[in-house]
Amino acid sequence: MMRRIANLARLAAVLEVSSEKPGNVDSEHDFPDTSYEDFLSGAIALGSGIEISAANGFRAGKGEIGVNEIGIGNSILRCVSDIKESHDGGNTHLGTVMLFVPIAAGAGLCMGMGKELKGGLRNSIVEVVKNSTLKDSNKLYDAIELSEVSGLGRLVRKELPFHELMKNSLERDTIADELGEGLPIVFERGIPALDRNYGVSGGLRRAVSQTYLELLAEFPDTFIARKLSMRDAEKVSKKAREVVGKGGVFTDKGIRAVEEFDNFLRNSEKKLNPGTTADLVAASLFVWMLLRL
Repeated sequence: MMRRIANLARLAAVLEVSSEKPGNVDSEHDFPDTSYEDFLSGAIALGSGIEISAANGFRAGKGEIGVNEIGIGNSILRCVSDIKESHDGGNTHLGTVMLFVPIAAGAGLCMGMGKELKGGLRNSIVEVVKNSTLKDSNKLYDAIELSEVSGLGRLVRKELPFHELMKNSLERDTIADELGEGLPIVFERGIPALDRNYGVSGGLRRAVSQTYLELLAEFPDTFIARKLSMRDAEKVSKKAREVVGKGGVFTDKGIRAVEEFDNFLRNSEKKLNPGTTADLVAASLFVWMLLRL
């Protein structure tokens, strides 16, 4: 089961990057320094760290180790290290991994306690994050440095456990908010959207594309906000709402609007790529598939 969790994480990352997402890398679009193939390599490489996280969660559920010994920081660092070794395209999955690792640990914890994922996964993820430690935060700092990004939000290096770091040291970052608040976007917006859009389309990649548009329409992308400004992020969300209002990927009018939106984001001098939204969609897809085990 722990291997299945890891493989679902790989599949979620592959499906996310293989689905059309305006402004981001997908199967038809590369960035100058990062290719679709780089994302595929990273998606495969992250599985070992995810499996370790799930297994440690399972052991904690069985009472073999404490929940505070699961080591989500170590697993995040392991994933980032394996991803970095898999390609030369820079950071492809740091935000995704920060979400995937606690999700996998929560799934393992839930299974170890003999609970059904459908009823217990979210609470188990909250328990994992709540019991994180200062060591987990320090390993996160190492992972951010290894990934060679400037950091998620305004990272202030403080001597805080991971959970408190998410609440207090990562300003204006949706991924930090998700981890600190129990994944409200993933569970309350992303999964229902995937359910609804999969029911309409019957195809998972189309459902992913539409869910991406809907989340972007509702939540300004903090990756754009950090690079540029919240005002720029809000403008992108406004345009996404216009696309969704025309039907998104489900109508001819919407498909034309999606193409125009994609051209706007890619041709902008500001390089408007909603990377945080892609991470949220990947995490939503991972949980969506876990709940169907």
